[in-house]
Amino acid sequence: MFTLSRRHLFPVLAAAAVPAAAAGTNDYSFALIGDRTGSARPQIYSRVFREVLLADPAFAVTIGDAIEGVNDAQAPAQWAQMQALWKTAPFPIRHTPGNHDIWNDASAAAFPQHTGHPPQHSWVHQNTLFVILDNSRTEGLAASQLAFLEKALQANAGCSPKMVFLHKPFWIPQVAVGSGDFALHQIAKKHGVTHIFSGHGHQFVHLETGGIHYTEIGSSGGNIDRGLLRGEGFRHGWFYHYFLIRVEGEQVRVTVRELPPPFGLGRTFRLEQWNASGPQFDTGDPALTAKPRL
Repeated sequence: MFTLSRRHLFPVLAAAAVPAAAAGTNDYSFALIGDRTGSARPQIYSRVFREVLLADPAFAVTIGDAIEGVNDAQAPAQWAQMQALWKTAPFPIRHTPGNHDIWNDASAAAFPQHTGHPPQHSWVHQNTLFVILDNSRTEGLAASQLAFLEKALQANAGCSPKMVFLHKPFWIPQVAVGSGDFALHQIAKKHGVTHIFSGHGHQFVHLETGGIHYTEIGSSGGNIDRGLLRGEGFRHGWFYHYFLIRVEGEQVRVTVRELPPPFGLGRTFRLEQWNASGPQFDTGDPALTAKPRL
C-alpha cells in the first residue's frame, strides 16, 4: 500500500480545529482543483496538476471526485494512481470528499487512509481558517456537519478570512435568487465566512449574497458534455480550469485559469468578473488580434 510522505500527513481533527495561537497576517497563495472524475477526460487533470506544480502554491485543495469510485474492488487501485501523482507535489494537498470518493461506509472509512485526513476537518494557515465539510452522501449538509462547522468557526473567531469547502453545491437555488434562508449561510454570515467553494456540477458558477462569495469550481478533468451537447460553452461556465487564490491580509483574490490549447483558450480572469449573468469581460482570445510594437 502507498505510504503518504510526511508532507502529505495532517493532524487528525475529529472535532473543530485547534485555535490559532495568535492573530497573524496572511501572505500566501494556494490552488483549488475541481472535479477530476465523472467520466474523466484524458490528459486534463494531469495538465491542471502540472500547472499547479509550476505555480508553487503553499498548498492545494481538491474539491472532490478524485477517483471514479463507486466500486469497492477497484477503488484501492484508483487511489494508488492518484497518490502516485500527488506525491510529486512539494506542498501539502487537502481533499474535499466527493460522491465518487465516498459512497458507502467502507469508502468513508478508507478515505483518511488515502488522503491523510478525515472527510471533514479544519485547519489554520497563517491567520486563515479553512473548513472542509462532507456532503458526499447527502445533497445538503447533515446536522453533524453544520455543528462541526460552527464549532470550528467559534474556536477560531480571530482568524480572517474564513473559507468553507464542500462538494455538492446545494446552495445554488437559494443563492441564485438572493436568499440566505438556509443554515449554512446563516452560520457563515454570523461568523464572518467570506468564501464557500463547491464542485460536483463540472460547471463554473459564481454568485454572491450577503457579502459571501459562493463558487462552484467547474471541471479539472470530469466531462463537460452535459453543457456542450446543449450548445453551451465558456460563457455558460463549461470549460476546463482551476483556481489560484492569493491571500494578503484579509483580502482574497481568486484567479480563474482556463487551460490553454488544445483544451481551451487559456483565458484568465478574476472571480468578481463573473456573476449570475456570466462573464463580464471580453471572452475572446486577445492574442489573436494583438499587434505588439517592435
